[in-house]
Amino acid sequence: MLLHTRQLILGTFFEVRCAGRIREAEVLISVRAFDLIILCYTLSSSECRQVLEMVADLERRPKILILNPAGSPPEEPLLDQAVMLTESGPYFLLKKTAEMLGVDIKSKATLAVA
Repeated sequence: MLLHTRQLILGTFFEVRCAGRIREAEVLISVRAFDLIILCYTLSSSECRQVLEMVADLERRPKILILNPAGSPPEEPLLDQAVMLTESGPYFLLKKTAEMLGVDIKSKATLAVA
């Protein structure tokens, strides 16, 4: 459900592919190039390392956004990586994604509904 929700949010501006398992991520990474890979806080450190190893030798290496759960100690991002706390919410995930990709997303207009 979490991946599907993120796909819906990010899919309003970006082409998104989700992998629910490491094997699915491996297949996706082997068949197409990605500009950004977002690693959910639900992945173990071992699973995160596996994904990072998968992309380390790619000719066109994607940027990595690591989502950390609220209250977790901050991690130091490596080159082409960023870390974001999930407590920031969906809008900030969208903004951070756009920022990392160098895309300008216009802010939403304010509406009144009667």
